[in-house]
Amino acid sequence: MTFSQRIVDVYDDLTRSERRLADLLLESPERIIADPMPKLAESAAVSKATVARFLRRLGFKGLRDAQASLGSDVAAGPEWRGRFRPQSGPGAHLTSELQNLSRSIEQIRTDELDRAIRSMARCEKLWVVGFGDNYPLAHFARALLIRVKPDIRMIPIGGFSLPEEFASISGEDAMLALGVGRRTRLLRSVMRSARQAGAQVTLITDQAAPVSRDVADVALRCRTRGAGVFDSVVAPVSVLTYLCSAMALRIGEPALSRLDDISKIHEDWQDLLDGDL
Repeated sequence: MTFSQRIVDVYDDLTRSERRLADLLLESPERIIADPMPKLAESAAVSKATVARFLRRLGFKGLRDAQASLGSDVAAGPEWRGRFRPQSGPGAHLTSELQNLSRSIEQIRTDELDRAIRSMARCEKLWVVGFGDNYPLAHFARALLIRVKPDIRMIPIGGFSLPEEFASISGEDAMLALGVGRRTRLLRSVMRSARQAGAQVTLITDQAAPVSRDVADVALRCRTRGAGVFDSVVAPVSVLTYLCSAMALRIGEPALSRLDDISKIHEDWQDLLDGDL
């Protein structure tokens, strides 16, 4: 288990001060190697006792034990100063995006991924939810899913009331929720209601986002720190693509047949479709 995975596994059980330290180390894990305890405590605005307690939660006796155990496992990352991050060119941007992708994939547990894939593959209806900035991600996910599974519902859908749409959810369903960046109370309410209805809920969210057990069965956290003004969505998009592809393979022949049927319809309607464009 990587250092980031250790933090994510205990994140929901941390105190508020411990979460400040966890957020610092999720963004800059190399600091556990480079910084002495007083500097770590000062940077996270916590006490040295909080640092020691946090490390014990991760399974270490203390800072020296953590440094000796982790060694080269903690890769060096960019240093961010202030609210806006430096951007020196496309090379720095690419480096940051690759780090986001690799660290996200490293920390996601394979058993959690498999649990999400199984629930999405065998559900009766699959609900895709994304509000605000997450709406484009939800739309992208639905565009992939509808190719391999027939009953994909999306929330929100323009012009329709959410309660009326949501009323048909059941315990045979599953939900894929997008909560990257700014999350809303409405998203939490929809997820909580889905779980109360018996549906299995998978949430894709930020690396350090707290997720209570009453809103999601599986939380897949992605690193979204950008090299410039904007946050990155490379890791969430990659995880979404993998989930949809793995779900199709889990479904098997029905999914492949649906892809063939869609291709045939495209061929049959080619002239009409070209005319619409």
